[in-house]
Amino acid sequence: MQLSPQQREALKFYDERYIPIFNQPLLAKRPVRLADHGALSPRTCRFCGLATPEVKFRSVAHAVPEFLGNKALISMNECDACNSFLAEQYEDHLSKWFGPGRTASQIKGKGGVPTYKADNVRMEVAESGLQISVVADSLDDVIKTDGPFELKLPVATPTQPYIPLHAAKALIKIACSCCPLSELHECRPAIDWLMGRMKATMSSLPILFSFKPGPNPYRVGMVMLLRRKKAEDLPFLWCIVATSNYRFQFFVPFCPSDNWMLKTKTVQITCPHFPVPFDENFQHGPTGFGLLDWAGTEPIVRQQDVIFHVERAEQVDLKKPSNTPETK
Repeated sequence: MQLSPQQREALKFYDERYIPIFNQPLLAKRPVRLADHGALSPRTCRFCGLATPEVKFRSVAHAVPEFLGNKALISMNECDACNSFLAEQYEDHLSKWFGPGRTASQIKGKGGVPTYKADNVRMEVAESGLQISVVADSLDDVIKTDGPFELKLPVATPTQPYIPLHAAKALIKIACSCCPLSELHECRPAIDWLMGRMKATMSSLPILFSFKPGPNPYRVGMVMLLRRKKAEDLPFLWCIVATSNYRFQFFVPFCPSDNWMLKTKTVQITCPHFPVPFDENFQHGPTGFGLLDWAGTEPIVRQQDVIFHVERAEQVDLKKPSNTPETK
């Protein structure tokens, strides 16, 4: 694989400063059950601290939300009550952040790939593949019928309202669920923060984000945790979550080993993005890298520019009677 000079520098940066402590795909032939307890020990919830029989463990608790394509990583130490709380309070907001992206990238959740609907656009997966229906006054400038072409939707594709901080907490919960027991003490303050037992505010919460174009480039997806090798002013624990076209890289806040970070509410990230596993000359285009700040506590709606490689298009005049569907 041919890496760019920036990718090689990033690889050197992380090799010198971090060591992987967890690395698992989101798809596997058999479920990977993450457990803190032994065969004869009671199951204890990582999030509330209660054990059987005080709490129940009847539900299947996914260490990574199922809507991100996780079919492999199951947490054995997340009780039913905490599972419901974390899903409703945080994971729902992360799901809404994706908006039409989940459908466009065809990320399968519990009920398959969700259908996206807005005022003048509908996206859904059919037997023939992804189908897009658009209603507009004129599509002459964007629709071609003589073969494959790139289509940028000419109508708005908004997300549902979501709270950025809650979406960030859904990511941090993944790190807390997947963290090996040997390092779990570093995640305890973050767990207390997620559960409301610790009150803390952050003026910024940076998330390193990247997007790789093309059909499902990350294939099975993955979760990785990186631990800092020695004391320096860098995050102690990084977590990387990749699925389909998306990758998030974020640190676990409030780790006891991050004393330098605990002194300030504004965190400046100087680390490069962890290298992506793609050749520099990847056929569908280069990876786009960005920095998100998910410290916001008010609901927002995100507008997205969506671009597709279209194999076939059909234009229909809705002013005339027709048995055919809307413009596709």
